[in-house]
Amino acid sequence: MAETMSGRERFLTALQRGIPDRVPIFELMIDPRVIQALIPGASYPDFVERMGLDCVVTPTPSALYRQTVIGQEGPDVQIIQTEWGDTRAKTAELVPIPIGHPVSSREDWAHYQIPDPHVPSRMEPLKALVARFHGKKAVGMHLHDAFSYPSYILGMTNLFMQMYEDPAWVHEIVAACVDHSVEMVRNAAREGADFIVLGDDYGGKSGPMMSPAHFEEFFLPGLTRVVQEAKRLGLYVIKHTDGNVYSILGQMVKAGIDAFHPSDPGAGMDIVKVKEMYGDRICVVGGIDTGDPLSHWPVATLVAEVRRRIRELAPGGGWIIASSNTVHASVKPENYAALVWAIRTYGQYDHLDQPSPVPDWQGPLPLTSF
Repeated sequence: MAETMSGRERFLTALQRGIPDRVPIFELMIDPRVIQALIPGASYPDFVERMGLDCVVTPTPSALYRQTVIGQEGPDVQIIQTEWGDTRAKTAELVPIPIGHPVSSREDWAHYQIPDPHVPSRMEPLKALVARFHGKKAVGMHLHDAFSYPSYILGMTNLFMQMYEDPAWVHEIVAACVDHSVEMVRNAAREGADFIVLGDDYGGKSGPMMSPAHFEEFFLPGLTRVVQEAKRLGLYVIKHTDGNVYSILGQMVKAGIDAFHPSDPGAGMDIVKVKEMYGDRICVVGGIDTGDPLSHWPVATLVAEVRRRIRELAPGGGWIIASSNTVHASVKPENYAALVWAIRTYGQYDHLDQPSPVPDWQGPLPLTSF
């Protein structure tokens, strides 16, 4: 069957828990090395267009703030300071690693200034994507909600300590950061975004980084405020978090999110179970493990896995396929190309319950189809 929807229509239909013409394709981030290996010279927007992904997303929120190089550790690691005042080690990976924080006391906080959300450059990546893809692909902005910014300011260890020692102060810091997040959402809506991705990670492999009670007290109100403001402005909301977050997922769903990404298999999350539990209220996003399947498996095995996931997750709609985190530098480029090819070949809703009119993949991968 020929595709009958635009990428935008397909993506938004799935976010509404409907059934599109084909399973939509999403990626939160794609490492430039994978892009260049598949399409030399391509930018991220070029790659999305050529590969036929159904949405585009602005870079990690860290990239929206000024970064100043303040040191060097060896030939491959820069030490930078961001507008939030935290210092980070910038490696070849997409997201720098936090190593220092600007606030350790109430006295520090009294002199601290949260970055201005209305600096025009913050919206430039979104404006460029809207100009190129408006009406064709769903355009998203990657932002934060209630947890990441406070951790930039205090550092995660101090943030958790102060939840016990000075909870009123933590509430004050979180509220100020949420004010910033809400303004960023308003700016994104003004510039034409279709959806936002809230990228704060709440969990680790063994569970959330805080108890469900502490999540409900300190961070859920801020998440809810950001989500509800986005919804008021007509934006869809995808909540991303790594880790095993079963114990707080219900709270995120109650906040009003439209979709959850990625149901981290490395931490014991099962996207099929998440769809069974919450599929009447949210769309699920993910399904292809970014570990061994995308990084090490032979192409034919990966294609078979994509077909298995389509059979499990596509029925009834409300699913957007994606990697289980991001397409990082260790992902085999040919495996990512195979993933996209398999979705576009086998992910048509008109023959999910019938034998595929296309035979099993035999190779070589038809990259020219992109």
